This record gives sequence, C-alpha cells and structure tokens, in this order.
Amino acid sequence: MESWDPAGVAHLESILVRLSEIGLTDFLRGKVRAVWTANRDRHEPEELGDDSWTLASQSSRNLANLVHADVEGDSQWRSVGVSATKEHNAAVLHVLGAELRLVKVPAQAGRRPGFASDFEWREGARLDAAERNNAVCGALAPMLGMASLFEVERPQGEHPVRACRDVFVVWAGDPASGLTSGWLGLPTTGPDRWLAVVLAWRDEPQPTSVNTDKTTPQPGDVPSFGNGTAPKPAVTLKPQVGKGTQT
Repeated sequence: MESWDPAGVAHLESILVRLSEIGLTDFLRGKVRAVWTANRDRHEPEELGDDSWTLASQSSRNLANLVHADVEGDSQWRSVGVSATKEHNAAVLHVLGAELRLVKVPAQAGRRPGFASDFEWREGARLDAAERNNAVCGALAPMLGMASLFEVERPQGEHPVRACRDVFVVWAGDPASGLTSGWLGLPTTGPDRWLAVVLAWRDEPQPTSVNTDKTTPQPGDVPSFGNGTAPKPAVTLKPQVGKGTQT
C-alpha cells in the first residue's frame, strides 16, 4: 500500500469536504456512472471489435464533454464558484482555488490501481500539472536543509503542499459489474507519481433481492379468515340403491 504525505492527505480531504458541500462530488460520481453504464451496454467486442481501450477512451471523451457542457450550461455551478474550460479536449474544472482534471485509471488496473506504478506523466497537460505541484513542493527543500531549486511564495506557517492547486479526479469502472470508484490525487513528477491520494467514492454491489413466499404477512396485507370469501363446498349425490330409495 502506498504511503502518502500526511499534509497532502489533509489538503485533499479538505478539498473533498468543500466539493461535497457544493454537490460536485455527487455530480461527478453520477456522470461517471452514467457514462460507464451506457458505454458498457454498447460495448461490442465480437461484432465491432471493441476492446478495453475503446471502452476506456470512449468513456473518457464522453465524460469530459458532458461535464464541461453541464457545468458551463448551468448557472447554479457559477453561483457556487465552479466553471469549466477545455484543455486539449479534456475538461478542466476551476473550483475553490483548485484545478480539477479527470483522469481514467488504466483498464488493466480495474478498480484497484497501483498509484505508484499504473500512472505515467510523459507529456501534455497532465505532466504540466504534475510539474507545477512539484515546483510548489520545492519549497520543502529549505525545511530539510537542502538548496531550493524553486522560488515559491507560501503563507507563513503553511505546509507547502497545501498550496498545490492541481488536483486529478481519478476514476475507474469495472467492465463486469459496472461499479465505479473515484479518488482525488495530487500528481507530481517524483517516482511515486503522487504526493497524496484520497478516496472520493466507491460503489458497492447491491444485495441480491430474493422474492420468497416466506415473508411474514402484516396486518392489513391480506384479508383475515373472517373477512375472506367463504369457500363453496362441493356436494355430490350418492347413486340410488333401489327404485324410489335414496340414501
């Protein structure tokens, strides 16, 4: 199990609380589940040659487009300080002093990614975000008696990681069950790839519903014997033994 910077974890947890308070965590979870369910339903490996990559890439693109359109098209989000832009066809949410980018867990990792081994920032916007966080945390060097490579302004007494603004909303979907999970993470360029990660949500399987006749009836569920319809007895006459005689 990965070991994260405690201050980074606290920073992410505080962001998660604020996101939950304005409804953004539930919004993102709902969008992830809707997109993943729809794409699983139309996934056709045999007929169309789909594979895990097409499922993941289609879902990622759909999610980015829908999140961007819904946030930009709803004044309610602007009223709580949330806006959205596009960056290389990816959605970026600007909220509460943080920049949120959606990142899909690699397909082979399922819902249990190895954060230190399953992610790589080689180029593009994700690498830029990781480098910005790394630059912010360069302010840690003087605290450790090393020369700082970066000039980063930070509030007096604040741990430098709390100034990291670039946050990834990491999400995963299970192809078999359709269950999803989500995390918040602070990317960096170090060997562990992350300064800290916290769980944002995790779907759990629903209990199997079993319909049996052993349910105890409650008053008013069914008519009582006295209120029910009286059964009609079947009456059959015995055959006559002799002429004019009936027993």
